Amino acid sequence: MAALAAGQADEATISDRLTDFAEYAAGGIPVTVLETLYQPGRRESDEHHMRLLLQVGLQRSTELLTEFTKHRPDASASDARRWLRDVTRKMERWRIGEDRLGGVKLQRNFADHMTWLSRIQLVLTDDDPKLSAEFAEELAEVPGADALAQAVQWHRRRTALDRLRAVVDAPESTEGQIHDELKKQTWIFGGRYVEELARRRLAPGDELDIPLLRGDGALHVVELKKANVPRLIEKPRSHPSVGIEVHRAMTQAANYLRSLDENRAQILATHGIECRRAFATVLIGHPSFDAGPYTPEEISEAFRTYNATLSRIEVITYGDLIESAERTLALDAQ
Repeated sequence: MAALAAGQADEATISDRLTDFAEYAAGGIPVTVLETLYQPGRRESDEHHMRLLLQVGLQRSTELLTEFTKHRPDASASDARRWLRDVTRKMERWRIGEDRLGGVKLQRNFADHMTWLSRIQLVLTDDDPKLSAEFAEELAEVPGADALAQAVQWHRRRTALDRLRAVVDAPESTEGQIHDELKKQTWIFGGRYVEELARRRLAPGDELDIPLLRGDGALHVVELKKANVPRLIEKPRSHPSVGIEVHRAMTQAANYLRSLDENRAQILATHGIECRRAFATVLIGHPSFDAGPYTPEEISEAFRTYNATLSRIEVITYGDLIESAERTLALDAQ
């Protein structure tokens, strides 16, 4: 009644305010709306926070689309929109990355959270077991889901192997660049592994390149070296043999295993990992970079002869690793 009377008296502002208060009292609008409408400075503050949120959101969307187009340079605008919608449907898969882009100590209020959001690295993960299980349950209800899941897995592995091949074939590639492509692609090593250990330092003084945990609990250490090793093979006498760089890499892996053996009890007590049956694979060189007059078959034969003398260590080239992975993909595609 009061709002109506104010309206009839041409007091529109008072009429609107009384109507809003009545709606709030009846539960029709939240108190935050009243604060925005009538609390001095609140509208400006909300608009400022809204602009910050929109700015950060647009910035993140641009970064997402930039990453998407790196892997899908031929994608259309429709493909990008569809992918962006798919990403937003799985917000629980986002976490904070390890890179620290700023050294700001932040307070726990809304404005600072906008600064916090714009200064951290966001990482989209797809290896959360809980989320994978939920997705599997959803997918199980779709006709032909098994074939679809196998096709998706095959495509992801095909893409990962192509990326690895490109890095290995580049003469200037570093061990770090190769590691970036190999990490968490445990299927390349035969599909026997349940996970890559997050901790790379198990024994004092040693940092393992890729520590894998096999299904039976055995630890598998993968030691990475450069693919471009010109003197991969030598021929000191009548038969080709592996070069000094290969032998040095094998010795490094042997020292890792010795250190794991010596610290077995401490590692088991601290990390719950049994190192008694630990073994190692050394990845080094590629036949295409060898400067000698040796065929790929002669290089493989030299490595087989060398491996026959070793215990708990296998030394292979990136060429052999990729060829083995190609055979796996070919079998999966049948």
